[in-house]
Amino acid sequence: MLAEAQTRVRAVPTGGPLGADIVDFDPGHFSDEDMAVVRQALLDHLVIRIRSTDIDDVAFERFGSRFGELLPSPDFTRSRPVYLENARYVTIISNVTDDGKPIGEHGDGELHWHTDLAFTDTPSALTMLLAREVPPTGGNTSFANMYAALGALSPETRERIKRLRMKHQASHNAQGGRRPGYKDIETDDVREMPGPIHPIIRTHPLSGRQALYLGRRFGAYIPGLPLAQSEALCDELFATANDPSRVWAQEWKLGDLVIWDNRCTMHRRDAFTGLGRRRMHRLTTRGERPV
Repeated sequence: MLAEAQTRVRAVPTGGPLGADIVDFDPGHFSDEDMAVVRQALLDHLVIRIRSTDIDDVAFERFGSRFGELLPSPDFTRSRPVYLENARYVTIISNVTDDGKPIGEHGDGELHWHTDLAFTDTPSALTMLLAREVPPTGGNTSFANMYAALGALSPETRERIKRLRMKHQASHNAQGGRRPGYKDIETDDVREMPGPIHPIIRTHPLSGRQALYLGRRFGAYIPGLPLAQSEALCDELFATANDPSRVWAQEWKLGDLVIWDNRCTMHRRDAFTGLGRRRMHRLTTRGERPV
């Protein structure tokens, strides 16, 4: 309450099952009191949006570091020009090409529902995406409330998954292609695909709330269950998580800065093939092993 009394910054909910706009806030110039309101809004609303930002990448990186330790771009991208020399933690997500070569990652196709870096032992905590170029339409990003997803499960299913864990396959990316370092993986048996094993229900380290924790549907497997039972339970969990009643969609505008908490959300991106240039600059913060 003290922070709110000393700042004009406020959060305005989207009206959906998650998300809020942060108004009267400049990510290039802010006080500790301003930042306290932003941090609380992220805990309360899971996804926050700051519209019409006008900051360079150095200021973006400086702002992002206030949320925690920044992660550098993944090792397998460093041989490609998908990060910035003057802001080494910023990664480019784009369909733009220069002399026929992509300047960023992920192109213009659909990115299926996923949680960032869930395929690692210590997934990222937050992701921040700043819109540098956007097409007139398409490329929207949808977010799912995983607190609400857990609450929507039947008592029987919730009791069942309390003791279960899920393997998050690491060999394929959000578009189904093999990641560098996994080119020799030939199996299509989810029981044999590599990847870390995380609890299906995780506790948020700051809010103390429990959320359903999923990665990508492709390659998901629940160790200890027969394959058919694992597939059936995964289908139920993902369908519950991605139900439209628990989803809010971000329609991008130039200068939008969106921050989301990977510990209690999932997200996806609409395809925008042939609809125009799209260039996003991304930061992520280091998370912790899910428990």
